[in-house]
Amino acid sequence: MNKLFIAVLLLGLLSGCTSQFITFSGESKSWTGKYTATIDGNEEHGSYEFHFKDGNENTQFEVLDININNGKSTKSEENVKGATMTLSSNCRGCSVTGKGEKQKVTIKWDDKKEETFYLQKK
Repeated sequence: MNKLFIAVLLLGLLSGCTSQFITFSGESKSWTGKYTATIDGNEEHGSYEFHFKDGNENTQFEVLDININNGKSTKSEENVKGATMTLSSNCRGCSVTGKGEKQKVTIKWDDKKEETFYLQKK
């Protein structure tokens, strides 16, 4: 009975240590992007950060649209102030991001400009 209890306890401890941390990054002519996430089984908790290279805290966008992986994650806002945008990404029971995957990012701003680039593990 004690051996069974110890085996179950060890299995529980080992399965609780399967979290992994991933970081993807990339850039275009005008933008840099980064995605960081913690993956535990079929759960993923992450955050995207995009920065306009020629901007600062006084930068303003009339309209800013961010599209990740053809609509998997999106953010659309008007009258955005500042050069850095963040977007959280959380899922349970999902297909988590693989280490070798690329994430396609398309950013449109002020209804005039658009750039596409990829975030990938470096």
